[in-house]
Amino acid sequence: MKIIISIVAIVSIFSVITVIPTLSQEALWYKGNTHTHTTRSDGNELPRRVVRWYLDNEYNFLVLTDHDKLTDIQYLDTDKNDNFILIPGEEVSDRAEGKPIHLNAIGIKNVVKVQHGNAKLETIQNNVEAIRAAGGIPQINHPSWRYSFNDTTLSQVRNVKLVEIYNISTENNNYSAGGYPGMEEIWDKVLSAGVMMYGVISDDTHDYLGEFSADKSPPGRGWIMVRANELTAEAIIASLEKGDFYATVGVILNDIKITDKTYSIDIQPFGDAKFTTLFIGRNGKVLKEDYNLKSSYTFSGDEGYVRIKILCSSGDFAITQPMFVK
Repeated sequence: MKIIISIVAIVSIFSVITVIPTLSQEALWYKGNTHTHTTRSDGNELPRRVVRWYLDNEYNFLVLTDHDKLTDIQYLDTDKNDNFILIPGEEVSDRAEGKPIHLNAIGIKNVVKVQHGNAKLETIQNNVEAIRAAGGIPQINHPSWRYSFNDTTLSQVRNVKLVEIYNISTENNNYSAGGYPGMEEIWDKVLSAGVMMYGVISDDTHDYLGEFSADKSPPGRGWIMVRANELTAEAIIASLEKGDFYATVGVILNDIKITDKTYSIDIQPFGDAKFTTLFIGRNGKVLKEDYNLKSSYTFSGDEGYVRIKILCSSGDFAITQPMFVK
């Protein structure tokens, strides 16, 4: 799946039209998943068959993240001419204070051993640094799984930009209920504290066989769309690090544009579905609500940050990354 994002500047000088290329002219949207399991840990399908599922379903990249193992991808993606790549990865699976502490290591060069720590924050930070040392980027996984940690801990972690806001597998408590905050509420508290973290959606797949029922964790329920100039591991990782992506469970965007004055999106229509775009700022405050396919927000300067959530009448949604407003 590729969507060209571009605005070509055309300048006329002495009746000669010159096309000036821009970086965005070359950039494409690439569909991918950063959290996937196989039979090498607790998934129920072989790595090659897992890869085949994502390739057949029009993904452009996939990170295999078996628990505490670095799966050899050398022979799993042998076609250099297709529009699909594998990125090496691992789910580092630690514990602290009786709670699971899981982080994905994306793009690592060697397996990362769990680092442990005396408390949750120390454990997370130790594993973040180990992932960085192995040449990868860290992603904090499902903070609300078993209510492991909240914004107080997340706001103190350093050297990490990615956090799962929606993990579309079983038992991950993505939404607020019973007096506990949902992950978007936790995310807004982290951002309101001045800490930049980019929101990921993943399917955290374990179940490929049998019926794709609600009590299982099948593939394809949530993913990210990354904007990059080429489909390489290096380009995808660079875009993840700078937040040039959005996360979705079905809503597709044609474009996202951020300037020093405005934040704009262009939604790809779907049948007769209706959309609501929410521009969200400090402490989760809705700054603007819009019902058009193309919508824009003009910064006033006191929002703290602005991020977007798009709701669809089909039940699908997408989230974009925050922009801190100065």
